Amino acid sequence: MILGLCDGHNASASLIDKYNILYAISEERFTRKKNQRGFPENSINYILSNVDAENIEYVSVGGVFRRGERIKKLKNLQNKINKKFLYIYHHMAHSYLYKLSNFKESLVISIDGGGDGLSFLASIANKNDLEIIAQSDLIDSVGDFYASITELLCFKPMKDEGKVMSLSSFECEDNINLKVIDYIEEIKSFKNYLGVVGYEATKALKKLMIPYLNNKDKLSFEDKVKISKFAQKTLEDIVLKAVNSLTYEYDIDNVVFVGGVAQNVKLNSKIAEKYNLFVPPFMGDEGLCLGASLSDKRIDRINLINTYFGYEIKNENIEKILEDIKNKLKNYKIDFIEEKDIPEVVGNLIVENNIVCIARGKMEFGPRALGNRSIISLPTKENKEKINKKLKRDWFMPFAPTILYEYIEDYLINPRYSPFMTQIFKVKEDKIKEIEGVVHVDKTTRPQTLKKESNETYYNLIKYIYDITEVPVVLNTSFNIHGEPIVCNEKDAIKSFLTADFDALLLGNYLISKIK
Repeated sequence: MILGLCDGHNASASLIDKYNILYAISEERFTRKKNQRGFPENSINYILSNVDAENIEYVSVGGVFRRGERIKKLKNLQNKINKKFLYIYHHMAHSYLYKLSNFKESLVISIDGGGDGLSFLASIANKNDLEIIAQSDLIDSVGDFYASITELLCFKPMKDEGKVMSLSSFECEDNINLKVIDYIEEIKSFKNYLGVVGYEATKALKKLMIPYLNNKDKLSFEDKVKISKFAQKTLEDIVLKAVNSLTYEYDIDNVVFVGGVAQNVKLNSKIAEKYNLFVPPFMGDEGLCLGASLSDKRIDRINLINTYFGYEIKNENIEKILEDIKNKLKNYKIDFIEEKDIPEVVGNLIVENNIVCIARGKMEFGPRALGNRSIISLPTKENKEKINKKLKRDWFMPFAPTILYEYIEDYLINPRYSPFMTQIFKVKEDKIKEIEGVVHVDKTTRPQTLKKESNETYYNLIKYIYDITEVPVVLNTSFNIHGEPIVCNEKDAIKSFLTADFDALLLGNYLISKIK
């Protein structure tokens, strides 16, 4: 077994053997601090509490350059478990996630803000190794460009890039014509014409934007949409230029896309229109712990069915917690539901237009909730607005659906299997009203296309709803208060449920529902 670590941005830990991912957990889920940076102490401790450390062969670490306190904490762990440590370069660790795809050969593209001196790495994956073919340094960072736009719009960079992407779908005058970053085929690198990154890039971009703005003192919504459209188009154009050039040169149609920029589902879908695309469900820095471990040459491929690798909610823990907080739950009834009865019992609540939180089994790894830490409801506009209000989300952010895989042709245009919400698809015109709560302003949706093998109880729940409503779709958003990480354990689930004041919580096999 190999213990994997990421001790930087989006800290995480994992454990794999030659054939399986056994554990993978983001530290933020324990600390409750979004995108937790630093040593993943809680994640490591959880893994080590469930396995014998003697069975760990060595420790792989995503990223090479670090100093001070970061090194001290890693050395303390090494002294504690007395194992060999191997450090894998940041973008190589991202890139080795190609072993989760089913491609025999692929072009692997890793793009983010930066790590270990690089912001872009392209390589060819075949058999069980990588051949590096192109790179960009930290100055020529595509990820930093998009993060600077995020900051310019008064959002939080390295966190709120999804808001920029969402805004880019709204209609407005699209007249910003600036060339600030590009891909240069001759040198196989991106080129940042600003010559600066970080806050300096934000300031430079702000100056360049002034002639295009309606309000130079305070950005209007239209200004934000206009800037977002420019950023998204620039991103799509230059990344596709790089992919087109490299796939043509190396005669490859399979693309693996990793790194923080691969969280941009609009870009992903543009790539998927032309190529066979695989985007791992933990494409950001949280995935470095796994990628570092997958660099082991003895590991060929691991079949990825779902992402349930984290903290496991257990009924025996729930019983004691419910007893301890029974005074807080005096307006709720608590029922134990047998596994086989969950689809019917919870399905009826959903059909009756209740909003239900789900926290059971092992927690998902990656930024998406896929049925084990989810809030679900009928996919109506009414429920979208209700959930937005309770979670205090930005109104312009879309919700995603879970769609039973067998029915995707009925709802989506040119659909593909997308089990991890890594792509968007146009919704068929005659189905938009039916699932209005999960359709964005540009008539697209970012679905989890669910097969029974991925999560049988969740699948059967949606199938039960379909049998009554004839709609094989539910609204599925992550179970957390806006700005917080997805809930991890039993106590997190109860706290968030009561704070948001939803109708019911399926916690393990215990159903906590409002007395009406």
